[in-house]
Amino acid sequence: QQIYVIGVILEDGTVRGGTGWGAEFAKLCNKPLFVFDQEKDAWFEWTGRDWRNLGGETPRITHPHFTGTGTRRIAENGKRAIEELFRKSFES
Repeated sequence: QQIYVIGVILEDGTVRGGTGWGAEFAKLCNKPLFVFDQEKDAWFEWTGRDWRNLGGETPRITHPHFTGTGTRRIAENGKRAIEELFRKSFES
């Protein structure tokens, strides 16, 4: 029900590489979609039309059914983004 991606958002609004296929499918299915862009070092949320920068905020997983996917070339900031996402979502 929610999709969390680590990758890079391209100028055309798609996500780079094979990870982008999953992101595009999430868009088509109107699923909540969040991408941590490693190059911009920020989380973005798909609004249905474009990407909204979350302004340094980390999203929160709020549904028991979620998917996480991403690049095989994960950078240190991408690893930190995952750790923060899980910490914010699951620690009491």
